[in-house]
Amino acid sequence: MREKILKVAKELFIKNGYNATTTGDIVKYSGSSKGNLYYHFKTKENLFLEIINIEDEKWFERWHEEEKKCQSNREKFYLFNELSIKMDAYYPLQTAILEFYAREHESKHIEEKIKEFEQRYVDMYYDIFSAGNRENEWQIEDIESAGQIAAATVNGIITFNPKVDKKKRMELMERFSQIFLKGVE
Repeated sequence: MREKILKVAKELFIKNGYNATTTGDIVKYSGSSKGNLYYHFKTKENLFLEIINIEDEKWFERWHEEEKKCQSNREKFYLFNELSIKMDAYYPLQTAILEFYAREHESKHIEEKIKEFEQRYVDMYYDIFSAGNRENEWQIEDIESAGQIAAATVNGIITFNPKVDKKKRMELMERFSQIFLKGVE
């Protein structure tokens, strides 16, 4: 039943967004009970976090497969950014994720999990930048800050005006990547 709840909840979050999806809807369409939903997830927030976690795992699996194609850290940086646009900018859960992140969360646990998700992307940049330093592709002094700047900028391009088409968004990402690497070299 847990998997069915996850599947139905994801579909509802995609269709209705985070705020408009109720636990009652999830129970109704999954054929579950509130007790069963709360047994597995405790709260709607925890359920949504589990969906994000599963989706993030898929994203990073895909990234690790794609990164094997790269010959340099420069290529990894460009590909990571490109993959972010391709997979995230038009990702069906994007609206629900933005709604969820924008909410005031009462639980410190929820805030910590959101920070963990964000940190995973910063860590990917950290790894790429550190490897580039070791291999003399560039010399970035403050890798942590560089990772945060890159992650925040890419996220901004992803969430920038949803009406911007994919081609324009890819052009923005390409330009950002060029400017960023030129600045750190």
